[in-house]
Amino acid sequence: MNLRFARWLTAPVILVVACGMYRAAQGPEPPDLVLVRDRPWTINPLQDDPRVVTNEQLHAVLARVRLPIGSPDTNKIIHALRLWGPSADFGKKYWSGAAMRDYLTNDVAYRTHAGEGAPPLLTWALDGTAVRPARQGDPHVATGSVHVDDLLATLGEIGMPLDAHLETREGTMTVRQLLTRAMRRFHYSQAEYEWSAISYARYVFPTLSWRNDHGQKIDVDGLIDELVRRPLRQGVCAGTHRVEALVVLLRADDQARVLKPAERRRIIEHLRRVADLLTASQHAQGYWSKNWPEGAASLTEENPPLADRILATGHHLEWLALAPPEVQPPRESIVRAAQWLVRAMQEVDDRSLDIEYGPFSHAARALSLWRGSEAFTAWRMTMPASRPPAKGGFQRSK
Repeated sequence: MNLRFARWLTAPVILVVACGMYRAAQGPEPPDLVLVRDRPWTINPLQDDPRVVTNEQLHAVLARVRLPIGSPDTNKIIHALRLWGPSADFGKKYWSGAAMRDYLTNDVAYRTHAGEGAPPLLTWALDGTAVRPARQGDPHVATGSVHVDDLLATLGEIGMPLDAHLETREGTMTVRQLLTRAMRRFHYSQAEYEWSAISYARYVFPTLSWRNDHGQKIDVDGLIDELVRRPLRQGVCAGTHRVEALVVLLRADDQARVLKPAERRRIIEHLRRVADLLTASQHAQGYWSKNWPEGAASLTEENPPLADRILATGHHLEWLALAPPEVQPPRESIVRAAQWLVRAMQEVDDRSLDIEYGPFSHAARALSLWRGSEAFTAWRMTMPASRPPAKGGFQRSK
């Protein structure tokens, strides 16, 4: 062989060998996304404790969070559908579950409320269905989606199957295409990934790994690590949705049984740490604030805003209603938090309820779950037999 040619060939060969050794060290190439379930996992509440909230209290709270029909706000509609489910019906003044579902999944129904000039919420993308984000400064910001993959996670929570149709302005697509695009675009540096993780746990699990569009391997162990290791306060709603994602994954694995013992143990230990912090950070009145990760040090905070207290308390009670017994704080702590939340939800003014509808809907759902059911079932079960349904749904701000 010509020595000059051999020297020229050496560098590429070394590079190829090095790449091969690196890939071997990384293990087998992760597969493309494989979906083995047509329907999302159902995660039922584990509690039914009337000490936490009585029937009368629950009905009064739920009466306030029916969503009045008015100028559409996609973020409120996503939260209301998640709260009430697709079967809810309160008459002509309020959004029904079916109308909210159709608004979010059918462009014809969406335009009926948003107007013919509104840009679509669902769009046809080359790699699947895309959801238009809400961008500040956009005149149509109210009809965009505020959080990455929150619509997808909500469809999972209401049990929508992967083959359900999404009617876009360009044609018919499916929830499967919306999910596939979300998972292929997911990466560990994603600024907001809580609803992506919940969507994974609801729809994709027990598939344990796949490759994203950047060629990066995504697996359940890495996802657990991402959810556990970041600072507790980091993330949307004071970090509570990251805790929620871990609970949903754990409960899905109660059915699938594919997580390694060390992975389950890591989730449970993290949830116990969170529960200990909640015990330490609970105010004497019963609420938690956004500073809950500071433990007892958070109690020095003077008069945190009411909306922040409802947000933190409602979100924590919500995931705790789905969490297993071994990660629960003392029941007395749950009762005090819920009773404070009942009083706050009945006393808050209409304007605040309208502005903060999203967090307040989480609070109402939390109370329902602690009585062992989703909100619309709880609404019907707690309907007073001797008088008409409770009044007092809030009036939308002008």
